[in-house]
Amino acid sequence: MTESENSGSGRELTPERLNQLLRPSHPDVDVESVRVLDTTEGSASRVRIEVEYVEGRDAGLPPRIFVKRNLARFNFPPEMYSTEVRIYRDVLPNLDIEKPEVYAIEATGDDIEFTILMEDLSRRPGGRLGIVTDPNTVEEVGAVLDTVADFHAPWWGGDRLDRELPWLMPPSLNAQMQFWRNFGPRLAGRHMERGHRAPLVDRAVWTDDALWGGYDRLLQIMDTKPHTLVHADVHSGNLYYVDTGQEPLGGVLDWQMAIRGCWAVDVAYLLTTALDEDQLAENEGILIERYRDRIASAGVEPPSIADLWFLYRCHALYGVLMWLITPDGVHTDEAQIGYLTRCLAAANRLGTLVELGVG
Repeated sequence: MTESENSGSGRELTPERLNQLLRPSHPDVDVESVRVLDTTEGSASRVRIEVEYVEGRDAGLPPRIFVKRNLARFNFPPEMYSTEVRIYRDVLPNLDIEKPEVYAIEATGDDIEFTILMEDLSRRPGGRLGIVTDPNTVEEVGAVLDTVADFHAPWWGGDRLDRELPWLMPPSLNAQMQFWRNFGPRLAGRHMERGHRAPLVDRAVWTDDALWGGYDRLLQIMDTKPHTLVHADVHSGNLYYVDTGQEPLGGVLDWQMAIRGCWAVDVAYLLTTALDEDQLAENEGILIERYRDRIASAGVEPPSIADLWFLYRCHALYGVLMWLITPDGVHTDEAQIGYLTRCLAAANRLGTLVELGVG
């Protein structure tokens, strides 16, 4: 929300508006005042607000709330918005996983215009939001990996997806994935020719044919069965960690990119962005085994060790492409450099282009 949006555009976060949003699920709430603490915009509008309630009428709600809304102008597939709304509204409430608390969801226009009120995770005791420029421990990333396994396992095999989430598309039919294929070469080309990302890319190795021939092959591999629910945007900046004083907890945010497809999209993207190069090289085998054990303990017949490693190596391309096509301004230059550096190093070490048959 920009200042102009907060003054006359119909998107004001007034006490009346908060009551309208909250009362369907919290009928006793009565908001007295609202103060905007900060706003950011990327692929959505994000606002942190401080709320005061009429005495005795907080309905158990906290004084700080995180608000996520659609942008008034959005230049990417609108399915990204409807996907996120449906995941938060229809899927996550039924999954026993680490997740932020959601207080209210309002959506109209095929779930494309939306407002979500949720927990401000920066206020949770022991909570910390992820970012590539801050170090993580292997234990913290392992906790997120457990959560990933916990939302993969219930949907493993695809039958339940067919019944309950028929709107969730596989990679070959997914609007976001097709958008990246259509517009990605131009965006990536611009970033490899000039700007802060250009010096990171060895163009003798990462040719256009390798990148986009690899992407075409990767889309086929992403469709490898058994299908499951895939977040598809599990990079370090969409994570949070909770220090409980014992075993850490870890969760994921921002479900706009969710698809049905191969588990390795999430595992590879998580590990190659949330760990630095040395941490990853030293611990990826242990973590991949941890993921396999976790889904097996949930009753899933896990892939073979050979398939685990093949799919993991192939999907290392995903992070490289995502951080070549991401527009400037969505993340800081420092973060973009950090992500792309890690993803390139992992893909080079793992022989990803060779595995995909394009290197």
